[in-house]
Amino acid sequence: MPHFIQHWLNSIHDAMERFQGLHLPAWLTHPAVQKLVKILIYTLLTLILLISILLCFALDNSPQDIILQGMNRDDIQRAKLLLHVTPEERESLKTVRLNQKDLNIAASYLLNHFVENTIQIQFTNDRLLFQMAIFVPDNPWGRFLDFHFSLKQNGEDILLKSFKIGEISIPDRAANLLLPFIVHHTALNEYWLAITRYVKTVRINQNDIEVSYLGSIIDTAKKLAIQKHQDYPNLHIYQQLINEIVAQHDPAWRLSLTELLQPLFLSAYQHSTPDTAIQDNRAVIIAVASYIYKNELRRYLPLGLIYSHEYQVYAYRRIDIPQHFIAEALITAVDSNLLSLQLGLDKEVGDAQKGSGFSFIDISSDRTGIRFGQLAIASPASARRVQQIMAETRDYTAIIPDIEGLPEHMDEATFKEKYRNIDSQAYQDMIKLIDSRITALPLYQLN
Repeated sequence: MPHFIQHWLNSIHDAMERFQGLHLPAWLTHPAVQKLVKILIYTLLTLILLISILLCFALDNSPQDIILQGMNRDDIQRAKLLLHVTPEERESLKTVRLNQKDLNIAASYLLNHFVENTIQIQFTNDRLLFQMAIFVPDNPWGRFLDFHFSLKQNGEDILLKSFKIGEISIPDRAANLLLPFIVHHTALNEYWLAITRYVKTVRINQNDIEVSYLGSIIDTAKKLAIQKHQDYPNLHIYQQLINEIVAQHDPAWRLSLTELLQPLFLSAYQHSTPDTAIQDNRAVIIAVASYIYKNELRRYLPLGLIYSHEYQVYAYRRIDIPQHFIAEALITAVDSNLLSLQLGLDKEVGDAQKGSGFSFIDISSDRTGIRFGQLAIASPASARRVQQIMAETRDYTAIIPDIEGLPEHMDEATFKEKYRNIDSQAYQDMIKLIDSRITALPLYQLN
C-alpha cells in the first residue's frame, strides 16, 4: 500500500479514536447520532484523501517535455502587424491567418496575463494540439500542472478532444461541458464575452488557423487591461510619493533611478504584508514607470496624476538605461514576461538598421529589468525581501550592473561583421558576460 494512503488511513483511525474518547453531551452519545457523526467524519476525510490522490496524478515536480521555439525579429514584427488595427478597421471585419509560431506567441502572451506558464501548440492533421505547463505555488504534490488537449473543427463549431490534466484523462463529453462552465463562473468570463462578441468565425486548417473578427475588439481589450490595473488600490499613494520626491529635488542635480525606487519600496515594506507584497510591488513599478514614461504610459494605465515636476531619470549618467530597465520590469511584473526579452531584442536589432544602432547596454538594461520584475513578484517571501533590500538601496549600481566595455551604436553592417547574428558564439558570449554581471549583484542572488 502506498505510504501516503496508509498515512491517511491512520489519520482517519486516530480521529475516530479521539472522537470516541471525548466527554460528550448525552444527546451526542446516542448510537444513531454517533453513527451519523462517524459517517460525516469518514466522508470528509475520504474526500480529502481522494483530492490528495487526484493532485498526485495532476501535479508533478518536473514539467512535461515542451520544446519552446525561439522568436526572431521577423516573428515579432509579424505579431505586431497581426495585432495592429487602423482606425478605419475598427468597425469592419478583419480576417487573419495564424501559423504555428503566431499561435504560440499569442497564446503565451495572453496566458501570462493570468498565470506563469509554458505552452506549445502544434498543427496535427485537422486539429490543434496544445501542451501547457502551469507553475503553481509550493505544495506537497508538485510545482507544475500539466495540460494536454486538442481542438478539432466540427462544421462551424470547435470541439475539445483528448483533454488530460497531468495523468488524469477527462472524457470528451465531460470536458466540453465542464470547461465552459468554469469559464462562465470565473473572472475569465468577461474575456470570453469579448471573444464571442467580436470574433465571428474560426476555422482550423491543416497548417494555419483562420480568424475573422471586428477590429473594435482592440479597444475592448485595452479597456479590460485598464480594469486590471485598477486592482492596485495603493497606486495613488506611490504616485503621490513620487510627486513629493520630485517637488523637493534639486534641479541642479540629476534625478537618479534609486531616488524614486528606494523611498517607494521603503513605503511598500512598511505598509504591506506578505499577502499584499506582490500587489504593492507591482504598484510601485507602475508608479515609477508612469513617471519615467510620462505621457506614453498614461494612455494605457489609469494614472490620472499630473506631477509637479517632470525630470529625466538617470543611471550611469544616461536616461536610456532607466527607461529600458523599468519598461522590462513593468512588462514582466504586471503584464507578461514572455515577450519582454524578445521585444527588447527586437528593438535593438531594429536600431541596428536605423536610428541609434544596436546596443548591448540596452540589452543589459532589458535583461536586468526582467530579472528585477521576476523577483518582485516571484512569491510573497521574494516580494518582501525585494522590498527590504530596495528600502536600503541608495545607489543604482546595486540594481543595475556595470556597463563598462559593452558595445553600442552599431549599425547593421558593423553588427553583422562582429556578431553575424544573435545565434553566433560571439553574441552569446556577450550575453553570458551581461548575465554574469547581473547575477553578481546581491539583489539577484535571491532564491
